[in-house]
Amino acid sequence: MAGLAAVAGLYPGSRVRGAAPESPRVGAITQVTHDGFGKTDLVAGDSQVYVSEMDAANRVIARVDFRDSNPQGSSRALLPEYSVPKSSEEQGSLTNLRALGLSADHTKLLVSSRQASGENAFWSVPIAGGTPERIGDLTGRDASWSADGGQLVFGKGPVLYLANAAGLKVHELYRASGSVFAPRFSPDGRAIRFTVRDAEQNTTALWEVSRDASNAHALLGNWPSKSTACCGSWTADGRYYIFQASQSVPNTTTVVTKLWAISNANDSEPVELTSGPMSFGNVSAGRDSKNLWAIGVQPWAEVVKYDQARNEFVPVVPGLSASDLEFSADGKWIAYISIPGGKLFRARADGSEKLQLTSGSGLAALPRWSPDGKTIAYVSMKPGESWKLFLIPAKGGTPQAVSAEGGSQIDANWSADGKRLIFGDYNHDASGLSIRILDFKTHQTTTVPGSEGLFSPRWSPNGRYLAALAPDNTTLMLYDFKEQKWSKWATSAGAVNYPLWAKDSESLYFDDLVDGAETIRQVKVGRMEAEKVMEVGSLDRYMGALGLWSGRAADGSWMFVRDKSTQEVYQLSLELP
Repeated sequence: MAGLAAVAGLYPGSRVRGAAPESPRVGAITQVTHDGFGKTDLVAGDSQVYVSEMDAANRVIARVDFRDSNPQGSSRALLPEYSVPKSSEEQGSLTNLRALGLSADHTKLLVSSRQASGENAFWSVPIAGGTPERIGDLTGRDASWSADGGQLVFGKGPVLYLANAAGLKVHELYRASGSVFAPRFSPDGRAIRFTVRDAEQNTTALWEVSRDASNAHALLGNWPSKSTACCGSWTADGRYYIFQASQSVPNTTTVVTKLWAISNANDSEPVELTSGPMSFGNVSAGRDSKNLWAIGVQPWAEVVKYDQARNEFVPVVPGLSASDLEFSADGKWIAYISIPGGKLFRARADGSEKLQLTSGSGLAALPRWSPDGKTIAYVSMKPGESWKLFLIPAKGGTPQAVSAEGGSQIDANWSADGKRLIFGDYNHDASGLSIRILDFKTHQTTTVPGSEGLFSPRWSPNGRYLAALAPDNTTLMLYDFKEQKWSKWATSAGAVNYPLWAKDSESLYFDDLVDGAETIRQVKVGRMEAEKVMEVGSLDRYMGALGLWSGRAADGSWMFVRDKSTQEVYQLSLELP
C-alpha cells in the first residue's frame, strides 16, 4: 500500500471548500513506513516520528524523518545504541526500549528499558547519541513528561504517580482498581488522562485526575464503547483528546479499533475519526494540531509447529490466521480461534470443512475437545462482563453455559471419561481464586479441597493428578486425588505459562517466557527441577488476548503463533472546528 491516500468521512461537496468542519474529521490518510517490522509506541515531533519496533528478540527505537514535511518521502534510521553509565547498577546497553515522550526542545526522548529484574526503568536519552540519564530510581509500565518538561507522571501497577523531572519528590496521584498505563498531561499541565485496565472484566477505561490529585473521574459517561477506550493523546491546542476504541462491524465477526475525538469544552459524545477496515492505535497528535500519527494494523497470526528434521517452524495449516489451536483426541479435527475476529471455528486437521461455532460480540479463547470429539468447551470474554465457560456441539449449535455462578471461569479440562469438567474460578483478586469440578451426571459443582488461591488447573490424562499455579505465576502445585492432598511441586525462575501434561501423566511441560531465552521446560512428577526441552529462539510470536499461546500438535510437536501482522505508521490529516 505504498503511498496510500484516502479521504475518510465525507463525500465531495459536503461542505464549502476551505470552511471549518462542524466537528473534528480526518481527511487524507497516508502510509509512511513500509518496512514490515512490528511496532508499538509512537511519539510525534514536527517533521519526524519515533516508533518502537521489534528487531528479532529486542525492541529498538526507529526515527522516521520526512523530506520537506512530505510523509511519502520519508527515511528511517535506528537510534544509536545507548551504553549504560558506569555509575549505574545496570551494565551494558539499554535494551528493549520503548519510546514514551519527546522533550520540548526535541533533543531528548523519554524511554523505558527492561532491567535484568524484569522491571522497566525510565531514562532520558539524547536523540543524537551520547550518555543516557536514569530518571531517579523510578520503574513502571508507562510514563510521560509535562509540556514544559518539569514533571513526570508514571503508572506502576494500579497506582498513578507524579514526580519532578529528576525522578524525585514522588507522590501518589490516584490508586485505581486495575493496572494504570498511557498517562498524558494536558498541554497546560493541569490535568492528566490515563487508561485503567480491569483484567477480570477484560475492559479498559479512560480516566482523568487533576495535577493536585483532585477530581479523579472516569470519562465517556454512558458511551457504549467506553469499556474498550484506551491510550489517548491531546491536540497541541488542548481543545481535543484523541483516543482509540474498538467496535464490531455490523453483521460480521470483525472487530475494528478506531480513532475518536472528544472535545474538552463540553460533554458531547466522541466523534468517529476512522471507520475501518484498518485498525488504528497508538495515536500521537502533531504539534501543529493539523496531523495525527498512528499505527495501522492488519492482524495475521500463523500457527506454526517446530519441525525437528528441518530445524524450523512450519505452518500447521497453511493460509490459516488463528490462535489457540487444539487437536481432537483422534487428531482428525481442530478447533481454533480466528484472527482477527476472535471467534471459535472447527475444521478438519488440514483446514477443510471449516465451520464457525460462535458469533456475536466478545472473544472466544482456549477451546478444549471432549474425549469423544463431540463437544468443545471454551471461554467467552465479553467487554464489561465476567469470563464464562461454554460448551458447544462440534457440529454446531447453541452454546450452553457451564455454570450460572458469579465470577470468571477459565481453563476448562475434561476428565478422561468425559463425565466431569474441571476449571478455574476467579473472583476479582488472588483471594477469590479456586478450582472447581462439574459433574455432568449430578450437575453439581464442587471445589477441589485446598485449591483456594490457585489457578490454571491441568488434569493429568490418567486422572490421578491436578497441577495448578500459585498467584506468583512461578510456583507449580500438585494435587494427588489418591492421597487427597496438595504439595509444592516446582518453582521456575521465570514464569510458568500454558502448562501441558505429557500423555503418560509422568511429567508436565510449560512455556517459560522470562528465564533468559524463551524455552519449553519439563518437570517430572516426584522431582522439583524443570529441565529445558527446547528453545523457542527468535520466533516473532503473536500476542493474543491471553498472552503468548503455546500447545502441542497431534504428532507431539510444539506449536506457537507467529505474528505476521502488518504494522505501519500512518499520517492522518486532522481538521478541527
